[in-house]
Amino acid sequence: MRPVARPLAVAPVLALTAALLSAPTSAAAPEAEHGRLVNSAPSTATPNIVGGTTYTIAKLGDKIYVGGSFTQVSNRGSSSVWTRNRLLAFDANTGKLDSTFTPDMDGTVSAVIPGPSGTLYVGGAFKTVNGATVRNLTRLDADTGDVMPGFTSVPFNGAVNTLYDTGSRLLVGGNFTTAGGAEHRGLVSVSRAYGKLDGYLSVDVEGHHNYTGLPGQAQGAVGVRDMAVSPDGSSLVAIGNFTSADDLPRDQIVRVRLGDTASVDPDWASPTYEAPCNPLSFDSYIRDVDFSPDGSYFGVVSTGGYGDNDPACDTANRFEADASGTDVRPTWVSRTGADTLLGLEITDKAIYVGGHQRWLNNANGRDSAGTGAVPRPGIGALDPRNGLPLSWNPGRNPRGQGASELMATDEGLYVGSDTDYIGNRKYLRGKIAFFPVDGGAAVPAENTGTLPGTLMFAGSDGVAKKRSFDGTDVGSASTVPGAGSWVNVRGGFMVNGTMYYGNANGSMYKRTFDGSTFGTVTAIDPYNDPAWVNVQTGSGQTYRGQAPYLYRELADVGGMAYRDGRLYYTLIDRPGLFYRYFSPQSGVLGATEYTASTDSRWNSAGGMFVAGDYLYWSNRSNGNLYRAAWADGKPDGPATTLSGPTVDGNDWKTKVIFLVAGS
Repeated sequence: MRPVARPLAVAPVLALTAALLSAPTSAAAPEAEHGRLVNSAPSTATPNIVGGTTYTIAKLGDKIYVGGSFTQVSNRGSSSVWTRNRLLAFDANTGKLDSTFTPDMDGTVSAVIPGPSGTLYVGGAFKTVNGATVRNLTRLDADTGDVMPGFTSVPFNGAVNTLYDTGSRLLVGGNFTTAGGAEHRGLVSVSRAYGKLDGYLSVDVEGHHNYTGLPGQAQGAVGVRDMAVSPDGSSLVAIGNFTSADDLPRDQIVRVRLGDTASVDPDWASPTYEAPCNPLSFDSYIRDVDFSPDGSYFGVVSTGGYGDNDPACDTANRFEADASGTDVRPTWVSRTGADTLLGLEITDKAIYVGGHQRWLNNANGRDSAGTGAVPRPGIGALDPRNGLPLSWNPGRNPRGQGASELMATDEGLYVGSDTDYIGNRKYLRGKIAFFPVDGGAAVPAENTGTLPGTLMFAGSDGVAKKRSFDGTDVGSASTVPGAGSWVNVRGGFMVNGTMYYGNANGSMYKRTFDGSTFGTVTAIDPYNDPAWVNVQTGSGQTYRGQAPYLYRELADVGGMAYRDGRLYYTLIDRPGLFYRYFSPQSGVLGATEYTASTDSRWNSAGGMFVAGDYLYWSNRSNGNLYRAAWADGKPDGPATTLSGPTVDGNDWKTKVIFLVAGS
């Protein structure tokens, strides 16, 4: 068990589980912009850490620094084992252990970040470094690991969990109640050069999120677990075990303004994490926070197990940075089905998450794969727009307690954990793995077509046809050879030169289309990844997922449209325009159905598409083609009739219409 200053609960088994899942993480490095996903195959340029767990990773020049609870490490391909007490360095290009960087820490290292002039700031739960007395915070020479002269950090009476260097001062968060003998609870700032309190930041967090003293409840140390600072340096988001910050009610998450002075933001509060999650195991359950590279949003991941009234247990959530008020809610919630998420790292194209989850997109599962569940053992990548899993799926089996630290560099993504393999025992990568950007899958900008353009649709006889359309006037129809029969096609849309569509047989398919020729039909089934479908999870089942419930309703789909990460659809004789999140990059369809409009006009709606600021749709009863304004992800305003049997002689009684969109 990790030796940090976190008292355990009375209940031994559940408290042990909670303690193992409560290792703090460090503030992330400046966010990387990769332009794509990282490679699914890990690099060989990492050593093998023997035993313990990796909790923090930092990059300075060509060196990678790793902190945790380990005491031994070996070079790749070597049987020699070297002593490295909880902090080590290796060459980022070769993975070879640095032989000159040999600090001796007597306790767990939880936070490592680069400091000025070739130094490192190191925080954790330790009392000595190289025999010299310190209290949980130090500054080291990045080449030798020696304590820097002059940095006589104030003693903290509890663990330092997270650090952030603003360039003018060092921000410190942790489970302490005093710093330098004075009362400071959770968040303070110190000078970069000397480690002395500078009076800029001092936020006192107090109160157990859940623990009330009842027998059997989990009890953890109160304090700040992690923090993230916006790229422009204007605000800080801190998470941890607390219910108030500077006497303002803030349950497990608080936002702090960083300006000429630092203070709790009075205009930002979120009730998202107020509800308890499995109180016998978790005093608090938020585990990591990170800002996007452009600063427009931040993400939060959590553990927690089961909870009542649909709380944010075992979720990844996105919050908009410009949101304000005392009832701020996440833009989307991504659920694992009661599996822990511990680590989070955001790049320009993906939100990478780590833990010991078996599936993602599992809102309908509870310790099992519900409808929509996609196998993502231990690590995964989410679409920032909607939280759906992207195609990246290297996996970690065994999953262990989880991947608790993810750190992106310009070259790729480092993942730190307590386990030794990437894939199904495929790549030996002891406690740390690196996934390079080179060779990673693309996440291209989406082309869904523009007007004037070409419409594809199915005639009443199931024959695929096309015609020109400028948003008002329609051209004459012509048959498209090689499309096959569309009698059983239920809705369709195009993204980047590929047609996606449902079939009355209960499956989704895709095929390329260049405007004249269709490619091979391919079934869309990311829920049963061949690499994982028959692999045992270690908890009584395989990683086999399950298609979303919409697959069972495809025979009753009246039409489909796609826009900005959402698949919109209607169902025959069911009032409403519905949507689920959808990722063309991975083919994953959201597990949860939402309603965009309850207007009765959707009862008989057929094929549809969105172009510009309008939604276009057909009526399966009267054969007309309509248009209505489109705003904020839903139709807005009255319908205008554009075409139909009594307008221009064209009949639009069809369940599939889409705008041709090139790659």
